Amino acid sequence: MRIVVAVDGSPCSTSSVKALAHFTPPEELTLVHALHLPDFNYPMITPDLRAEAQEEIKAQLQKEGESILDEAQEHLPANFPHLQRVHQIGHPVDVIVETARSARSNLIILGARGLGPLKELILGSISHRVLMHAPCSTMIVKAPLTQLRKILLPIEGPEDAETALQFLALQPFRQPVEVEVFAVWPQPQLSWPTTVGQSDLMEIQAMEEARERMKSVTDRLLQMKFLCQANVGIGDPAYAILEQAKASQSDLIMMGTHGRGGFSRFLMGSVSHAVLHQTPCPVLIVR
Repeated sequence: MRIVVAVDGSPCSTSSVKALAHFTPPEELTLVHALHLPDFNYPMITPDLRAEAQEEIKAQLQKEGESILDEAQEHLPANFPHLQRVHQIGHPVDVIVETARSARSNLIILGARGLGPLKELILGSISHRVLMHAPCSTMIVKAPLTQLRKILLPIEGPEDAETALQFLALQPFRQPVEVEVFAVWPQPQLSWPTTVGQSDLMEIQAMEEARERMKSVTDRLLQMKFLCQANVGIGDPAYAILEQAKASQSDLIMMGTHGRGGFSRFLMGSVSHAVLHQTPCPVLIVR
């Protein structure tokens, strides 16, 4: 397994590095820090002065960046031997995504500063933009991950279930974890009148289908030596997932994106997007 961890010296960044303590030592680990140089293309600044200012700031940022990487390295588990450091000029999103692509990484880990949906839409967010463009699974860390014993795995269909199973087949976690497979029946409003009996029958059938779908997932998890259980929720999927995570005291939520990306994600929204914003625990989006 190959992991990329983005660091910027913030508390969330430190929490991301410390979260590695819960992962199996990877085949290769890359710490990446991006130097985002300011733009000096102002009419009142001469080319000579612009070049001099850029060199001074670049030297200062490089020095600070090396200190950030040194500090991050101090928080690494002792048995992570294969370490690469990337310190590159460029926009953080571009540097992180390209580093993960070049390293053929299985996972990107980075912190989030807790921007709300409105601020994110207006200002942008490094973590969210990496999440949209990442070539691999991405784990967003908002707070220290003190333990990793229970994972909530919401599934909607075969595609996201298979993606999650492929990731778990890598045996990414250091200690045994329990995986709670969770499906939600959204209980849609029907366009035609139904009796109470018909509505109850539909609910029973939907729950049975959900349990059957989850059984194939739990069977494979058991084959991979994971402890697991399955539960079904009813109602709004994002709300149901958040409530189940609280009730189960989940340490991590793992879920798929269903392939939605780009600006349409801001306009239409998604369950994973809503969960990511509202849960305090780390979220691992699998691809």
